[in-house]
Formats: sequence, C-alpha cells, structure tokens
Amino acid sequence: MNGAYTRGVLFVHSAPRALCPHIEWAVAEVLGSRVHFEWTDQPAAPG
Repeated sequence: MNGAYTRGVLFVHSAPRALCPHIEWAVAEVLGSRVHFEWTDQPAAPG
C-alpha cells in the first residue's frame, strides 16, 4: 500500500481566529502531512 489515508476528529473548543492557522500548522508538523480544518464560529461567544 502506497501512503495511508486517515480520518479523525480533533476538538478545539475555543481559539481566537488569529490562532487557527497556527493550530493547523502545529498539527501538520506532528502528523507529517498537510491538514485542513473546518472552523465554525462559536455561537455562545462570537468572535
């Protein structure tokens, strides 16, 4: 098998918008692969 495909969930319960790219970078470094997260606003405390 060439390469591997893995899917999982990482919960980040709260983070400032400016920190989101840094979180993606850190996870990519740990996994050794590019990552793309779907960020959603927190309705309880927007922004």
